[in-house]
Amino acid sequence: MEYMSTEIRSAREAMTIFKILGIKEITTKRQRKNGTQVFELPIHKMYGPSNKYPLRFATYRSGYVRNVTECNASPYQCNKRIESEPEYFKSGKVDSMGRPLYTQFTTRTCELIPNWEERLIYLAKFIIKNYYQKPTYQISDYTMDTIKSQYRQANELRNQSDKLPWCDSVDPESTPIDDIKVIINGHKYNLS
Repeated sequence: MEYMSTEIRSAREAMTIFKILGIKEITTKRQRKNGTQVFELPIHKMYGPSNKYPLRFATYRSGYVRNVTECNASPYQCNKRIESEPEYFKSGKVDSMGRPLYTQFTTRTCELIPNWEERLIYLAKFIIKNYYQKPTYQISDYTMDTIKSQYRQANELRNQSDKLPWCDSVDPESTPIDDIKVIINGHKYNLS
């Protein structure tokens, strides 16, 4: 039995992995012209029962690899982070001999990937490592339909002020018999 290598070494292998995993390229003509490629995973990120967004990643000619999923406030970098070269600024202070003191300042920046093939390989490895080797947001359509129906049912019950969850009518003139008492940080509160 021949085993498939786990190391992705070429853009062709990366595209084959994408095909096997059901990852589609959804690049527009304009993006392609600008040197951008966008890929959509069959995995959805959930924000509440009715909001699911497919995960999307893009590679850019500038060397960036980003998560561009619609629900993100803004795209974020997937590139490795590296320390920048230290820069020195005058601190405005002087030592005991009157010489100016300097402050060292470093930042973390993204390591750009200039080669198209290397960006594609990096993206394939990133997706496999972060979305296919641990629990993911993948939810079947049956589960989504069940969650949505439960959500709708709960909203319907919540919006019926004259009914209890077991469908008994409540007299609008009645007052609650039970008082709920809660103690938070030593303070008593009555909820009724």
